[in-house]
Amino acid sequence: MDETQQVRRHGLRQRLMRGFGATALNPIATAIIQLGSVPILLHAWGATKYGDWLLLSAIPSYLTLSDLGLGAASGSDMSMRVAADDREGALETFQSSWLLITAISFVVLLLGLFFVWLVPWQQWLKLSSISSHEAAEVISVLGVYVVLLQQNGIVESGYRSDGYFATGTLWLTIQRLAEALAGMIVAGAGGSLLAVAFAYLAVGALGVIGYSLFLRRLSPWIRFGIRHVRLKTVRRMAVPAFGFMAFPLGYALSLQGFTIAIGSVLGPIAVVSFSTLRTLSRLSLQIAVVIKHGLWPELSRAFGTGDVSLARRLHRHACQASLALSAFGGSFLWLAGPYIYRLWIRDGVRFDAACFHILLLGVIVNSVWETSSVIPISTNAHCRIAMVYSGVIFLSLGLARVLMPGLGTMGAAVALLAADGCMAAIVLHTALSQVADTPKRFFVALFEVAPEG
Repeated sequence: MDETQQVRRHGLRQRLMRGFGATALNPIATAIIQLGSVPILLHAWGATKYGDWLLLSAIPSYLTLSDLGLGAASGSDMSMRVAADDREGALETFQSSWLLITAISFVVLLLGLFFVWLVPWQQWLKLSSISSHEAAEVISVLGVYVVLLQQNGIVESGYRSDGYFATGTLWLTIQRLAEALAGMIVAGAGGSLLAVAFAYLAVGALGVIGYSLFLRRLSPWIRFGIRHVRLKTVRRMAVPAFGFMAFPLGYALSLQGFTIAIGSVLGPIAVVSFSTLRTLSRLSLQIAVVIKHGLWPELSRAFGTGDVSLARRLHRHACQASLALSAFGGSFLWLAGPYIYRLWIRDGVRFDAACFHILLLGVIVNSVWETSSVIPISTNAHCRIAMVYSGVIFLSLGLARVLMPGLGTMGAAVALLAADGCMAAIVLHTALSQVADTPKRFFVALFEVAPEG
């Protein structure tokens, strides 16, 4: 290996380590926010008022659909173009995506701000601590906050494309923590729901401005504006952007669809049992998500330079690590899960070992295809997979309804395992084709003790 290759490999290794480290902070930050905010807000407001906050804060989250997945799609496209030394094309993607997201989110926000004042929120949501007018004020402020944060999605694509993925991800994590901390301080000081909403908006606005200015400092060639906007670029980005929207829709169908199906067939106790078992079984799946997002920008860079060999090695190593860690986590939960569950749930719900064990197997299969899906995602070639995923989950719901009368919640777990098995076959076929790999060589590499360097 010559000196140039050593330098490149060292730089790649450093970027990967920084990326994995920054991405791994996300679930930690989420845990800190959830564990910290719940007791503080409950103490400050009481259960009734806190329940009203949960209901009202969930409504503006639907405005995130106006992002249309353009932030993720532009990140992959810009990364490939920068790697191919096409900064002019990357800037076209950046400005075109920014203009489209800004225009759509602004129109959606205006429509939302109009209709929010027409809804009798107190009656619809059974609010106990505030009136419909006050609820509309809270929703409006949080709506502005959510739409404002969508700017970060496009700005993040700039960080990702120019080799600053870890820096951008770390900033967003710190911003989330700062917003939550501001909200807790305001609530703890006796602030109302509206005051907390304004706290989120103020810190979020400062974060978005600072995030954009810091990108300008790191990458002066990335500029906001409309000079480089191209209609053809907007059209080209539309398909992968909608593909990115299909994934969360599939995830929602998987989570909420199974909840409704189990409730309609087996009743509410079975819903609680399955939901808690599924939550516990999926703890190790966070590892696959960290690997996937940490690898994403480097794979886009590899495909942008035409280095398929590097993409193939990264894919093998990532799947190997994800499989090993999820298998280890699954084995640990297989043994310790009953004790953790009883400590967590107490005696409220019986531990269903058969259902839990099938869910653990499903998580291991899921971790492989979830990690492997980063290959088509990194090149914006994921649309078919995203649509197929929604279709597979829909069919698995039908299978669950057939199996549950005889097998109980274990039937739902079997249906989920079947869905993950189908997705593993489909995603691996697509990914291996893109990286010019064969199933035989891939599986041999997957179980090597010392994989290729």
